[in-house]
Amino acid sequence: MRYFGRRQMRKHPQHADESAGLLYHARAATPFCSPDGEPCASIPAGIDARRVVPLRSAAFRDWITANYYSEFEAAPSPLALQAALRALEARARYGESPAQKVGRRLSFEGDPYTPSKIILDLATSAGETLEITSRGWNVANNLSHSFFQSPATLPLPHPAEPPASSHQTLSGFSQLFRLQGATRTRVLTWLVNALRPNGPYPILVIQGPASSGKSTLARALRALVDPSSAPLRRLPARGRELLDLARQNWILVFDQVRRVPPNISDALCALSAGEAVEISQPDSREPLVFELARPMILVAPDDDPRRAWTPPHSLAYRTLEVSLPLLHSPRPEAEPWAALEALRPALLGSLATAVSAGLRNLRETDVGNVARFPDCAAWAAAAAPALGLEQNEIVEAVSVPSAGALVPTHG
Repeated sequence: MRYFGRRQMRKHPQHADESAGLLYHARAATPFCSPDGEPCASIPAGIDARRVVPLRSAAFRDWITANYYSEFEAAPSPLALQAALRALEARARYGESPAQKVGRRLSFEGDPYTPSKIILDLATSAGETLEITSRGWNVANNLSHSFFQSPATLPLPHPAEPPASSHQTLSGFSQLFRLQGATRTRVLTWLVNALRPNGPYPILVIQGPASSGKSTLARALRALVDPSSAPLRRLPARGRELLDLARQNWILVFDQVRRVPPNISDALCALSAGEAVEISQPDSREPLVFELARPMILVAPDDDPRRAWTPPHSLAYRTLEVSLPLLHSPRPEAEPWAALEALRPALLGSLATAVSAGLRNLRETDVGNVARFPDCAAWAAAAAPALGLEQNEIVEAVSVPSAGALVPTHG
């Protein structure tokens, strides 16, 4: 293929030359495939940073078009762009770069059930990650792990060593949002499991009357692990919409959930456990098939008895419910949020410390026969000392079924 330098390509070229020019200006991209076969590219995102985007995404088309425009001050033709993208897809599939795992905010090394390392994408402009092992945690330059980021993805703060023990910092979070007893145990259990690399995940249901701080707590929990410019959504009407959101986010939070249609209930259950997703490909290729599981929060108002939260049995069995009391003296939402922002670096450091303890203790942790969420209970129990919890508290909190749940009997 003939490539053109800047001096040879001053005039707007014809179709064949356009394709060559596009490929010339795409040489900074590294095409590769994910393990499930999706063509991707690593592209520059700054002086010392790169980011990963799907080759068929608008983000990659914008990037390659912008590079082309910088030379010719004109847009390439659709046919030339399509030809260049096809060539880059072929390079992704048959080029020298091996397949790379691509995470969405969270990735891991080793076995997914007993990982040797958890990698959290900080989504900073420098492309940093938080790496957690059984020996501790540190912030590292991301040179070996790939992550997708949606346009709504926000950066996490640099974690800080908590001024006291990790569970004391988490206690400050609990006091800020008035979490006590089993409510505190369930929230912390859900939170530490949001840093587990695979499902099944319990679905946290936050109930309470108006002015109880339900949505604020949901926003705060998401901000600790997967901050977004659009943290809360309304529950979708179709399962495909739910899966599209799951492909763009690590944590899903749905607000004002009173009733759940059967089709969405089934989709939530599948997404909690790990659903096999099939994505069509162009040009009569075999569809992409991969498993998708996500931590989720449902905010369920209970201020109207006629429209109370009434989940189907199958969904109720997969939930951890907490109830917040009415705030008799509501505060402006900016007040707890300002306090949370000051705590976020230490809270992230405390969570990383808890996950590190969990990785260290997981193989020796035995929670016995747990009717619900045994993997979730074991992960949280392994981290219990750093969370300021007892193992029996965690097992009891996850074992108590939500309203409407049918707990299977063994015998």
